[in-house]
Amino acid sequence: MATNRLIVQEQIATYAKLLFEAALNDGGSDGVLLTCIQGKQIAAAIHGNAEFDAALKDPGYTAVQKAELIRGVFADASPALVNTLAVMAERGEVDYLGRIMEQFEARMADELDIVIVEVESAIQLDDHLRDLIKKKAETELGKKAVLSERVNESLLGGIIMSTRGERIDASLLTQIEKIRDALQS
Repeated sequence: MATNRLIVQEQIATYAKLLFEAALNDGGSDGVLLTCIQGKQIAAAIHGNAEFDAALKDPGYTAVQKAELIRGVFADASPALVNTLAVMAERGEVDYLGRIMEQFEARMADELDIVIVEVESAIQLDDHLRDLIKKKAETELGKKAVLSERVNESLLGGIIMSTRGERIDASLLTQIEKIRDALQS
């Protein structure tokens, strides 16, 4: 089984490298950034939609039909990403997308000095707070930061930031839970 794991790791690395190069050739650093954001969103969408995921794994569909399904559903995404996903669908490797995007994002940080900082907040960020978060992230990470924002009303207040697997949770809900845990100790 170790050999299969190594083969899969090599396939993932190859997909990430080729996708990165195609996105860079198609649109420069902006194209890479767009492809990264879209790739992460698509990976989450596929993972979060059991019916779509099942259709991509259904042996009743041919490889060509699976590729066309990808091309139809994600037609508005970056061409490099859509083409890569179509090949992955034909080969039954769409499950690799999340790991491919992790390597893609790491390459983007290493080669272009750009990181995506995902920010969840209870309300829409204003320009001042957005600039403050961006400058703080750039200082801490030593790279250009691009914010990907999402409103999550269940937070009650505060923010949650994450980048490349690291997470800072400064939400009001987490603060309340920490106080409750401390009082129960």
